[in-house]
Amino acid sequence: MKSRGIVHRTLYALAGLVAIGICAAAAALLWMDRRVTWESAYVAARNLAGVLSADIGRTLQVYDLSLQGVVERLREPGIAHVAPETLHRFLFDRSATAAYLGAIVVLDKDGDILYHSGAIDPPKLNFADRDYFRVHRDSGDAQLFISKPYHSRLRGGDESIAISRRISNPDGSFAGVVAGSLRMAYFRDRFAEVSIGPHDAITVFRNDGVVLLRNPYSRADADSEIDVPLDFQQYLIGREGAFVGVLSHDGVNRLYAFDAIDDTPLVIDVALAVDDLLEPWMRRAALIVPVTLALFASVMAQIILFRREMLWRRAFEQQLEKQAQTDGLTGIANRRTFDEALDREWAAARRDRKPLSLLFLDADHFKRYNDRYGHQEGDELLKMLASALERKARRPRDLAARYGGEEFVVLLPDTAGQRAEEIAESIRRAVVDLGVPHEDNEGGIVTVSVGVATAVPREGDAAAQLVEAADSAVYQAKEAGRNRVAMAPA
Repeated sequence: MKSRGIVHRTLYALAGLVAIGICAAAAALLWMDRRVTWESAYVAARNLAGVLSADIGRTLQVYDLSLQGVVERLREPGIAHVAPETLHRFLFDRSATAAYLGAIVVLDKDGDILYHSGAIDPPKLNFADRDYFRVHRDSGDAQLFISKPYHSRLRGGDESIAISRRISNPDGSFAGVVAGSLRMAYFRDRFAEVSIGPHDAITVFRNDGVVLLRNPYSRADADSEIDVPLDFQQYLIGREGAFVGVLSHDGVNRLYAFDAIDDTPLVIDVALAVDDLLEPWMRRAALIVPVTLALFASVMAQIILFRREMLWRRAFEQQLEKQAQTDGLTGIANRRTFDEALDREWAAARRDRKPLSLLFLDADHFKRYNDRYGHQEGDELLKMLASALERKARRPRDLAARYGGEEFVVLLPDTAGQRAEEIAESIRRAVVDLGVPHEDNEGGIVTVSVGVATAVPREGDAAAQLVEAADSAVYQAKEAGRNRVAMAPA
């Protein structure tokens, strides 16, 4: 039985480990899958920022070379004496032209147009109010400058940015500005070619935090030079290429990837919504988690059912074992149980050299009781006698048993003869006190005769000798008139 319990506990433990292992494996799989998904998103964001940075950088570099060429040619001696048509070709023939590039203009120190790449006779306009003009006028070491977005006066209000360089006199004093315009449509069309999610964003900043363009486009971004955007602030603080945070007013958690556009004062920011990036992983997790939980629940249910089955079987076996040891009528131990207990206690008494006593009880004139009151009443009487015996056999090792028919025995380990005789007498009186009517018995009530035998077993003695001695004592009690206790000779 003990080994079976160990096997059962081992099976429970193994099944529990299997269930836990299933959950641990699923959790590890999901964690690794999420990590791979996240790393792929990180690489994709950095790559996208890098590709856009390189593309925009090439466009601005080509345009800047045209501006530098104009500045260099304006330094040629005698340039002021060249004919207007020749001068126009000399200044602008090598200027870059493309669909998104506007005219290149040369402004004098007051902001008036001196030369225009699109006309020999330039329009009479002044640009002294433009930020790029003020920057070059007020700073002698200003290099390439990219303005904030504005509405072009030369192209009917088309939104553009200016790319400009300072023109200096030989003594270093301010002589004017050469500037070219780049339509904002260039950025919008370029970004439109990029596949991004509905919550993603691409932003181009100037290095002072001014937003040149954000996709999706917001006109309010053009006025954000005072309040530097949070994403750009984070870039300035950490100088990191990528980070995660909630940095916009919409409350969306995004992965921000930055890349500075080489040789320009610009930074490009690609912001991808974290929830959108992890959505494929969430879909996989939504499938794996229920399946894992179902497997876990299935294993645990099998453990519970198996345990219930084992408990039911153990209870059933115990019930069968109890039934095998118990007299079916009276509910006390049966003859088989008594025989086993007698052998066990006899061996213990012989080992410890302790006395072992046995009471043998017989209901007086029980056959007459059955004949008068019926077998059913006889059975009830036997039950009452068994109950009286059990109340007297109170120690853990004491045993009251039905020996057969109307005969009962009480086994009393480590009990001397005198004490056994006292217990026998108390049992006899208890039966008398029941006052069960028995008209065919002396005194008109049910009584018992009790035989008592005590022995200290020695080597070679048999337990059957104790039973025989107690049984003989019962007959002595009956011959002496019944309803009494007789003690077997020591």
